[in-house]
Amino acid sequence: MGRHSKIEREPKLHTSTRGVKVCSVERGSVGEFIGIQPGDRLVALNGHPVEDILDYWYYASASRLTIDWWDEKKQCIRRRTVRITPQERLGLDLEPFEIRRCNNACVFCFVHQLPRGLRRELYVKDEDYRLSFLYGNYITGTSLNNSDVERIIKMRLSPLYFSVHATDEQVRRKLLANPFAPPIVPLLEELVAKGIVVHTQVVLCPGWNDGAVLEKTVEDLSHLYPGVRSVAVVPVGLTDYRQNLPQLQPVTQTYAVSFISYCENLQRVFEKKIGFPLVFPSDEFYLIAGLSPPTYDAHEEIPQLENGVGMVSSFYRGCNELLKEIPRDLPQKRRVLAITSPLGHKVIERLVGLLNSSVKNLILATVVQTNTLFGPGITVTGLLPGRDFASAIAQHPNFDSYLIPENALRPWDNRFLDDMTLPELQALADGKVRVGGSTAREFVRALFDD
Repeated sequence: MGRHSKIEREPKLHTSTRGVKVCSVERGSVGEFIGIQPGDRLVALNGHPVEDILDYWYYASASRLTIDWWDEKKQCIRRRTVRITPQERLGLDLEPFEIRRCNNACVFCFVHQLPRGLRRELYVKDEDYRLSFLYGNYITGTSLNNSDVERIIKMRLSPLYFSVHATDEQVRRKLLANPFAPPIVPLLEELVAKGIVVHTQVVLCPGWNDGAVLEKTVEDLSHLYPGVRSVAVVPVGLTDYRQNLPQLQPVTQTYAVSFISYCENLQRVFEKKIGFPLVFPSDEFYLIAGLSPPTYDAHEEIPQLENGVGMVSSFYRGCNELLKEIPRDLPQKRRVLAITSPLGHKVIERLVGLLNSSVKNLILATVVQTNTLFGPGITVTGLLPGRDFASAIAQHPNFDSYLIPENALRPWDNRFLDDMTLPELQALADGKVRVGGSTAREFVRALFDD
């Protein structure tokens, strides 16, 4: 194997060090070579306790590793020191960490607006900086302690994503329903000063954190630019299950039109102040207003795409080239039904028109489904349950295929929010059920996939 290793005396480690369970060991890896087996627990790397996968990734990158692990069969801690070349891997798959829960009760929290009987994990409110770094989840920072901040800075866990909502402390505590929530600006100042990049979001609740409150929020965050790279503003989502919760106003078309004008003025102000617009309303505002979202062509990277900023622009990117590649004539008529939500329809209607006018023998129709799980106030495709797609298929038979949005499915098992699976939906349809992606190209690929 070309490795230098030595067995050392049984180490003395702090009794509170439990380590992380090893689920599997890669064949031919350093871990297998020194004798680590599934069921053992990785305790320390170069003397640093291993608490989760981040410690493993951070400390296992060294070329010389002293590895302490709990041998489950021998019931003792073992230690080996090895030298690892850049081509070699320790090769351990570790047990996932337990997710930290949120200590807030936000007035707009979607979890609090869920009906009963859904999957258990849907009711979990996470507030975990590790998930923020790994997957772009938003955190409020209210549960971060000093050791968490030190770890973030030491490991350079960047970028991170923060739900700010308001920098006015009184308003923010009211929004979070947490009278003990610490100020957000000093925390962001500390992180940014140490080189951590931060993206922020504001869930806009009309009458709560708009107007002067929002202006103060963006002003305060602008002083931290470029450490704070962006401020995304998304409209509050309201379901039919807001029992015993504060009364909130939805974002109406009239409000959205006015807000976009206000927000674009804010962008011009901060473009002059710091050379960057900084605040970005999500495409959802434009769609609600009945306006075309910006293309963001002037930006090297669309800020906060996963938060809906630039979603439509991203969907249509490369569309002109795509239309040159598709067949102009199908050998026989093909009837396809795209099932979508009210806002989803506003996104795809242009593409549907282009395809129908470009491809002979293609009949591409759309049907807009009202969300029966959460209520008509929820208009995005990603929250449509399987039963709504089933209903649309039942009401519109005799199509060759049915096209559904990818974001309505959980990616690892193709399961909808109401636990219906894609195969179960397929069993209810006469035609084939196809899954379209988040771009026009993926949409078209599913459309013509035989």
